[in-house]
Amino acid sequence: MCPSFLSKFNPEERDFKMFKRVAVVWAVFALLTMVSCGKAPEEEMQKANTAIEVTRTAEAEDYAPDAYRMAMDTLNAAMAAKEEADGKFSLFRSYGKSKELLVRAEALANQAATEAQAEKERVKGEVTNLFTQAKAVLDSADMAVKKAPRGKGTKADIELIKNDLAATTSSYEEAKSDFDAGKYAVAKTKLEVVIQKARSVSEEIAKAAAKKTRR
Repeated sequence: MCPSFLSKFNPEERDFKMFKRVAVVWAVFALLTMVSCGKAPEEEMQKANTAIEVTRTAEAEDYAPDAYRMAMDTLNAAMAAKEEADGKFSLFRSYGKSKELLVRAEALANQAATEAQAEKERVKGEVTNLFTQAKAVLDSADMAVKKAPRGKGTKADIELIKNDLAATTSSYEEAKSDFDAGKYAVAKTKLEVVIQKARSVSEEIAKAAAKKTRR
């Protein structure tokens, strides 16, 4: 039989050719992997930044500060990893770590926005109850001022107390404006101060009345 014909059935030569094919495939795969890892994660970066903007719109910094901070820390770490990769030679550049962190930052930002929305609704309900409480305390303080004893020894004290009550009532109206504007956390803080000051007014009236009685 012809030697050239027999060579076609040579197992060693056939195995060598197969090895070369596999080697070429792996080389192409490795090259594609390097190219893929060397491409800046622009899409992931855009998605993460968009998600962060959503958290700001949802006021996550105020209503879900821990979740917001975690998302921001992860985004900053992702950008630091990207900058580190940018500084490397293109053949050895890999954005794998940056991409992974950007995807995580997006997920954390979405979670922060969801938590913020839920917390904002909870605070809204709490503030609604605070308005009722603040109004009752203000009315009580106003009634106490109207019934306060008038006399030489208490006139100056009562005038100061009336001024305090007027300022407190003004803060109450400001809280209403904040609430209507959706600034529930701001309104809550103001109402808590209103309640405290209105109670203080009632206490001062009681002291003035006691002072008048002793005289």
